[in-house]
Amino acid sequence: MRFRINLATRTYVNAGQLKAAIAAALALLALLLLINIQRFAANAGETMRLRNELGVSKGGGKVVSDQEYQALLARIKFANGVIENKTFDWLALLDKLELVVPDGISLTKIEPDIRKNELKVSGVARDFKNLRHFMENLEGSATFTNVYLLGQGLPGSGEKFKGITFNIACQVDFKKL
Repeated sequence: MRFRINLATRTYVNAGQLKAAIAAALALLALLLLINIQRFAANAGETMRLRNELGVSKGGGKVVSDQEYQALLARIKFANGVIENKTFDWLALLDKLELVVPDGISLTKIEPDIRKNELKVSGVARDFKNLRHFMENLEGSATFTNVYLLGQGLPGSGEKFKGITFNIACQVDFKKL
């Protein structure tokens, strides 16, 4: 016994439900279109209000003199420098220096240059032995490389302290601090 089914004899799509679903989808799309048109109009109005407030015409921006532009660039450069100095991790650098500075050394100036990965240190050593020990500690450290003694000398005649003044430059990877 073989069963035969003829699917072409009956319509299996409910046309009423299909039409209702299409009508609901169209209504939803029309509602979304109206919402988008309203948002676009509100944004255009806000843009016009802001342009009027700033004094900007449709053709372009407000004309700024070269002097005002240079002054603004100088202010921006200063602000960026302040931000860069604030983001520098001074505590990590000072911790690393504390590990290598021996007794008999007083640091008077620490100048990090983040762009060049360079650190310049100035100070006073009680004697040359202390200075040599400080240099050896810097060279033996994993943090400081390419250590150079830029200058050394005796303090000026008007200075109250005795010892050896020095200037040292070295390379530091500030990202690893």
